Amino acid sequence: MKLAILVFAAACASLLLSANADDVFDAERGFYVAARGYGSIGDQNNLIFEDSREIAGAVGYRFNHSIRMEAEYGFRWANIAGLNGASTASGDFTSRSMGMHAFYDFRNGKRIRPFLGAGGGAGVLDFTFSGPADINPDFIVVGEDTNSSAYWNLFAGATYHVSDRFRLSLGTEYVSYSDQAVASNLGGIDGINRAYNFYIGTRWFLPDLFD
Repeated sequence: MKLAILVFAAACASLLLSANADDVFDAERGFYVAARGYGSIGDQNNLIFEDSREIAGAVGYRFNHSIRMEAEYGFRWANIAGLNGASTASGDFTSRSMGMHAFYDFRNGKRIRPFLGAGGGAGVLDFTFSGPADINPDFIVVGEDTNSSAYWNLFAGATYHVSDRFRLSLGTEYVSYSDQAVASNLGGIDGINRAYNFYIGTRWFLPDLFD
């Protein structure tokens, strides 16, 4: 995972150094579609997550050279590799989310444009796990629960303008769901659910609506 973070940082630096300050690549406004693939830098949970991944698709609108908004659907999955009180328990986690995100793009008219973003929405989180309790291996901790939860997130990254309609982006995201207990045969397990992610994305402006 450290190697992935270093590769990600190097790619960001390379894109920034290759920026062309003289060309204009932005439409002032227009509709676009976007797709992103996420990987986890780190998860903060009472359940231990491993191999966290997410894919997401969005429809957005650029209001002017700097401001855009998106409606996004995301699907996230991870392996559960332990939890408080049952450190060798294992299982699966998935979430499905819908949200609205707003972005501000800096450096109008440049090929490389850093951005900041924020948003929120709601998701459905599914947990399935089982394994021996730490204090009594003969007792198997079992959980199978579905929670509905609100979330909020923050973004930072940079977009590379390949053409007037096509974009590539690299970014980081912090996302936090509301804390809810996950049901098990032990009772409720405190449900901390936060993640630090990196992502690679594309954005394509719709030709028929492009100004």
